[in-house]
This record gives sequence, C-alpha cells and structure tokens, in this order.
Amino acid sequence: MRAAAHMEQWREIRKQMLNKFRGVRVCDEPSPLYMSIPTPLPQLHNVLPEEQEEMVFTELKLFLVGHQTENIRIEEFDDHLLPTSIVVNISFDPYIRSQLERFHEILITISTIKICCYAIIHDAVTYSPIGAAVSATIEKKINGFVNHICTKLSALSAETTQPMNNLFREMHKIHESLTFYCGIVKTIYLEQLIGGQVLTLIDSKRRDVFSGHIQDLDDVFQAGWAVFARSIGRLVCKFEADYLNYEFVIWSTKQIDENHRKRLSASQTKHTKSPKYVIIDSLCPKFFLKYLDILVRCAEFGDASKAENSRRMLKKSPGSQENGKESVESVMEDVRNVDWSHLDVNTTIRMLGQFSRKESACLLREITNATNVDQAIRDIHELLIRGSCAHDVMMNALKADILSKPVDEVGNLRMKKLTMDVLGTAAEKHHPFWKYFSFIIDRQNVFDMMGQRTRHGSHTTEPKEAVTPLLFECISVKMDCPIDIEPIISSSAVFTLIPIFRIWLQLHVASFTIANYRDSIRGQMPSRSLGDIATKKHLMHALDAEISNIKQKWTGYVDVAISLYYERVAKAVSLDEYTECQDVLAREVTKMMGITELSHLENIKDILNIIWIYDNDDSNLRDLIADFEEVQSRARMDYVVA
Repeated sequence: MRAAAHMEQWREIRKQMLNKFRGVRVCDEPSPLYMSIPTPLPQLHNVLPEEQEEMVFTELKLFLVGHQTENIRIEEFDDHLLPTSIVVNISFDPYIRSQLERFHEILITISTIKICCYAIIHDAVTYSPIGAAVSATIEKKINGFVNHICTKLSALSAETTQPMNNLFREMHKIHESLTFYCGIVKTIYLEQLIGGQVLTLIDSKRRDVFSGHIQDLDDVFQAGWAVFARSIGRLVCKFEADYLNYEFVIWSTKQIDENHRKRLSASQTKHTKSPKYVIIDSLCPKFFLKYLDILVRCAEFGDASKAENSRRMLKKSPGSQENGKESVESVMEDVRNVDWSHLDVNTTIRMLGQFSRKESACLLREITNATNVDQAIRDIHELLIRGSCAHDVMMNALKADILSKPVDEVGNLRMKKLTMDVLGTAAEKHHPFWKYFSFIIDRQNVFDMMGQRTRHGSHTTEPKEAVTPLLFECISVKMDCPIDIEPIISSSAVFTLIPIFRIWLQLHVASFTIANYRDSIRGQMPSRSLGDIATKKHLMHALDAEISNIKQKWTGYVDVAISLYYERVAKAVSLDEYTECQDVLAREVTKMMGITELSHLENIKDILNIIWIYDNDDSNLRDLIADFEEVQSRARMDYVVA
C-alpha cells in the first residue's frame, strides 16, 4: 500500500465521504496487467540462438503491452507495488541475455506507467476523475507509441535478421518521452494528487522549458482541464458544487455534517459567505488561484439570486413579470448552452468574467429593488463617519456612571443596555439600520491601531506600563449585516471606518471634559491659594478651540467625501462597483481626516492625553502648557511641509 504523508483535514473527510460510494467504485477484479505466472522459469534445451531471438522478440512485444511472459518477468516490487527489477530466463544464450539487459530500463518504465495508470483510474480510496482522465490520456499515448512500433516491426520481421536490435532502436527513440510520462503518473500515484493538484503538476511540467525535456502535454492537460471546466460550468449554470467526487475546489455541504464543515472551514484560507459551499484551497490549480475569487463570487451570486427569486415569488405582483426579465436567470442563456469541457483555460476565464459582471449587475438591481439599501448606507455613514450617536453614547454612559470607569469593571450586560438605549428602539424611526450594530469593548488603543495600519512611515511603539484603559477609550462597534443585503455592504469599508467612530467619541468626551473644567473655575479670581487661574482658563480655552477646530474640519471633510461618494455610486452598474465605491469612500475620508498619517495621529492623541491628565494630582500646569505648545508647533510644521 502507498504510504500517505501527513493527512490533511480535507483528505480525511473526503475519504469518509467517498466510502459511501465504495461499492460502486471498488474494482474487485485483479489488475489484468503483468499478472504473475506461478510456474518457475523453464529450462531451454536444443533451442538455437536464432529461434531464441525470435521467441524473445515476441515476448518483448507482449511485455510492452502489459503481460509477463514465460521468459521475461518482473522480479521485485518496491513498497508501493511498483516494479524495480526484471528477471529473464538464465538458460537463454549469453548473446540474447546481453541484448535483454539493454531493455531493462525501458521495460521497468513501461510497466511502471501501466501499473500506475491502472491504479489511478481504478483507485477507490483517492479516486479523482481529473487524475483518471490524465492517466487514461497518457496510457493511450504510450499504447499508441508501442502499438505503432510493434506493428511496424512485425511487418518488417520477414525482411530483417535483427528484430531485437530494431525494437531496441525504436524504443530508445521514445525512451525519453516514456521516462517523462512515467515521472508524471508516478508522482500522481505516490503523492495521491487529486483534482487541481494534478492540473498544477501538468501545467508546471509543460512550462518547464529549462528541464531539457520538451514534451507536448496540451492534450494531457486538456483532458484533465475538461473535467475541471465541467465542474465550473455546473457551478455557474446550476449553482451546484462538487458533492460526489469531492475533487473540485468548491465542495457542496449538503452531504457534509456540520462538524466536518466547521473543520474544513477552519483549515482553509479562503471562505465563502454562503453556508452551502466550502472552499478547499489545495484543490485549486495554482495557475487558477487569482481567478478563484471570481468563481466564488459566481457561487455566492447564484445562492443570493435563489433567495431573491424566492422572495419575489412570495411577494409576486403584477409588475413582477417585467422585473423577472432582468433576473439572474435571464443572463444565463449565454452560458447554459456552452459545453464548458471544450473550453481552454483562457476562454473559461473570459466566460467567467463576462458572466460575473452580468450576474453582478442583475443581482445589484434585485437587491436594491427588494431592500432600502440607500437608507442602510446613510445610516452607516451617520454612525461611523459623522459620529452622530457619539454624544448620545457619552450621555447614556454618564447616566449609567460607566463612561470613565476602567473597562474591567464594565460587563457585557451594561454594553447590551447601552446598545439598546442608543441604537435600539430610540433610533429605529430615523436610523433603522443601526439595529444591526452593537457596542463592544476593544481594549486596543485606537491611535495605536491606526498607527499600525498606516502605510505612511514606520510606526514604532515603546514598551508601556500596563494601564487599564477607561471605557470611553475602548467603546467600539460591530456590525451583524442581514443576509439579504450582505453582498452589497462592504465589510472592509466598515472595518476601515470603525476607528473614526471611536475617535469621534473621544473628541465628544474631550469637549465635555473641557466644559466641566471651565465650569469649575468660572467666576474665580486669581489668588495664590487657587493657583494661576488665568493660565488655566487660557489653556482650557486653547484646548477647546483645538478640539472644536478638529471637529469642524472633519465635518467639512465628511460632507465632501460623501458627496463624491454619491456621484460615483450613481454610476455603479454592478455589485463590485457598488462595494468599491464604499471602499473608496472609506479610504478617502480617512485620508482627508489625516488619521492615515502618523504625525496627525500623534497630534490628536497628544492633545487628548493633555485633557485626560489635566485633573490628575501629579500633573503640572506648566508642563501641560509646554506639551500643548509643542503639539501646536508640530502641527504648524506639518502644515508648512504639506
């Protein structure tokens, strides 16, 4: 038996799934190739060398087509049941034995090819239609070579006196090709390559122009690609993934239990939004990896379009006939009549791209017609970019006396209550999409987070003392997008915008804190007992002006960025373009606000830190003023450089 290397998760699960069909796939009949002969090698008596040569010539031809003979047999097999040595009848004439020695490598190569091809085609444990198609094509080519030579030499046998020399000469001409094909099928057999792994191997062999072994592998590659392309066509046209052979890159989960599905998903790098599919990265040909996202999108679009069609049937109206003409189903007429197995790689990729664009456009129309996407996008902008609820968050947290508490003292129940008070029923009338957001605690400092994300310069952080942050520094949001509009909402854009909300909240808390400080010293006259009241008032006024200036600038930037977004999104005709508009908005607004640049981040962070530590017992007023003047100086320098 073949010694399998480390068994990947998907291989183990695939083996269990294929066991269900073992009775169909297992071939109980022994291999007809090179069947063993139980009798020992015979002793030759009174046989002339010429007669021996004629007999050996016939037996060599039999061995080449897959049979052990009375006088030429496989002597030893390796651990993988592949031949390693050939034994010939020792009673042959020495000249005949020397002639047969020259055939040793050729016979080993031919028998290895045939045994590997038969095993791959009839293997029930690691059965792969792509591997079987490739092996069958290689075996057919090898049989064609051998049959042509044998037929040619049989016709000339009456005219020549050296049939073995002629046979060796002809076989030696193709020995390089035999060795090349033997390497391919042996690799497939020993490494148990499946599906796209086989295509990756063939593609690498046909592109390896520096190896010195140039072979025409187009027919072999196309035989395997035809099977892969058929699976692509079934996925695109019928939205059906692989649920029988489990060798395609996208598997259907309808026969896979939940535990196995979770194990598969956890072990893969690419994932799909639909629970009906699971992606097996290892089964995607390497040359097709950059197009895998298009294929996944086709599967997800098909799943989403089925859901939309179901909703449309439930809400069928007199005007639904017209909308039906623009459904995803209507754009599939161009691909359903295509024989995908006859397409080459480039044509397949081109068809996928065209279909994906058409399907995306149709699904965009269906989703926007069925749901109020514009309202959802506006609510996201109000919450994350404008920070419209930041003041309410602050006031409700103050009311609950948790705003300035250490995060360790605030539990999940209080965060849920804060979510309900701000994003729940109170906001449902004007911002219905806010109900899909919830407040969470993110202990990572938002400025450190943005410093790590930025690409403008290196961000190095010095080791800091472990200090428990306060709640208002850690309040963040997460979105649980409803399935019906999930394809149209860019999760990456939401991820990019969440830090803006967190900074908005801190700016509101900063303004509130400054107002409290100013109230505490309002009406007081300068005196030695109270310290330098005038200096404190001046610092508070300057800090308030700085925070207000940041807010005012950000509000202007947001207005410009959102107006540009609506200009772009009005021209979007597909889901990809629609979500790209959201990604562009997220990038532009963060760039306008300056939070993608380390210098701006540091300035805002330092101003806020001055406000947070102002009322500490160990803070020094003159040091705070010096720190603030340094921040202003840096800001002016950045403005001059810009």
